[in-house]
Amino acid sequence: MRLKPRQLEAFRNVMTAHSVTAAAEAMNITQPAVSRLVRDLEVAVGITLFARQGTRLVPTPEAQLLLHEVERLYIGIDQIARAASDIRQHKNVVLRMASVTSLVRPFLHDALIEVIGDRLDLPLVLDVENSRHIWDMVEKNHYDLGFVFGPSRSGDLQTVHLHSSQAVAAMPHDHPLAGREVVTPADLSEYRVLTAGRNSPLRRGLDRAFATAEQAPLNTMETSMLNCCHFAAAGMGVAIVDRTTMRAASVDLCTRPFLPTIDISYFAARPAGSRQIPVLDQIVERMRELLEAESATGLAQ
Repeated sequence: MRLKPRQLEAFRNVMTAHSVTAAAEAMNITQPAVSRLVRDLEVAVGITLFARQGTRLVPTPEAQLLLHEVERLYIGIDQIARAASDIRQHKNVVLRMASVTSLVRPFLHDALIEVIGDRLDLPLVLDVENSRHIWDMVEKNHYDLGFVFGPSRSGDLQTVHLHSSQAVAAMPHDHPLAGREVVTPADLSEYRVLTAGRNSPLRRGLDRAFATAEQAPLNTMETSMLNCCHFAAAGMGVAIVDRTTMRAASVDLCTRPFLPTIDISYFAARPAGSRQIPVLDQIVERMRELLEAESATGLAQ
């Protein structure tokens, strides 16, 4: 199937103008030329797009479905045209960022306020996604900057290590395990364990710990690490999360070190060969400072 832009343009104009005559005027060509382009498109796609009633073309249901896809194409073309105009006029292009939930508040929240503040020349998009999605999208150059869990991906991505955090067992202060100095897999065998999903680095470390100890929890609940903290605060079980996530959750929980130790590393990632954008470097550096300060505060307490 080989489609020509002119065929799609004729089809779109007939559909939106509801008239071959109006479509011909919009394209500055003759009506027979418009009709021919539409017929050629029908042959190319193998679909009847219009029922012919005299000189009128009546769209079929299939034409309505195809129009939806064609409109998406033209939206993309319009976006490219606007981007080209911005580049030509030296306007700032929108900066696209993404972060895992546990780094958004307070860390990225504070970093963006401090670095960008009231600057109106820096349009931003901030998505909150899981690490796998962010790694993939940065690799495809769809994000200018991503904040993720480790381990760091190999390849040409530009990565900066921000911080490493350790797993803890988090529970209400009156929980039976709150009196322990440390919590091990054997200690959790009779409790519901609140844990991150299987793609999380922390979850993989926890699975290895349970397998080595030959101790399986009685019951588990999989959700985001932030949700694990909130469910633990509600008495649903013992959450195995890292200290950075605990800070983000802002819940009153008792925490005990989890053994064997599970390290979680956080990284800033940028596409390979991406242009130098000073404000992104400043955000990354401020994130590292905030995470290091939080770690120092936690050790002092």
